Amino acid sequence: MIRFGLVSELGTGENAGYARVHFDDMDFVSDWLALPSIATKTAKQWIPVEVNSQVGCIIDEDTQQGFIAIAVWSDSDTPPEWAGENTIGMQFADGAEIYYDSESHTLTVNAPDSELNLKCKSLNVKGEVNIKGETNIEGETKIKGDTSVTGEITATKEVTAGAMQIKLTLHKHPTPAGVSGPPTP
Repeated sequence: MIRFGLVSELGTGENAGYARVHFDDMDFVSDWLALPSIATKTAKQWIPVEVNSQVGCIIDEDTQQGFIAIAVWSDSDTPPEWAGENTIGMQFADGAEIYYDSESHTLTVNAPDSELNLKCKSLNVKGEVNIKGETNIEGETKIKGDTSVTGEITATKEVTAGAMQIKLTLHKHPTPAGVSGPPTP
């Protein structure tokens, strides 16, 4: 039997991955029901369902055994603004979101109040890389924070800097009169 209800409690400890559901039509709270997941063996997916989320449950007539099959949209719980027939993604409780639009071929990560960490053996980027600041009301571009590199930067082509397009291979510091050779530290 399929029943709809609201998650009333999320399990922790030995009940992690389970929730209790309140069925309004019966004024009854279920025992622990398994939360939905698409992978639970060696590959694992974890997306917790929140308390008060509307869910569809497959449960026996005595409401003793069953599971939460899916969380469902309602008048108050609606899809994110970017949702559409060509997008797939996730929006988090703090507003951060990650989604892919197959029509525009764009992967978007919006995490303005979050820290983004990548940890890997090697990060390879093919394509143009742009680092942009934020534009304030006056139209000025402001970079928030510093950019730092702790290792070497190697360029296989000419590197230019600034609005004057200074080329690093051609840029020379003038030698003061009477001084020859590199400066002494």
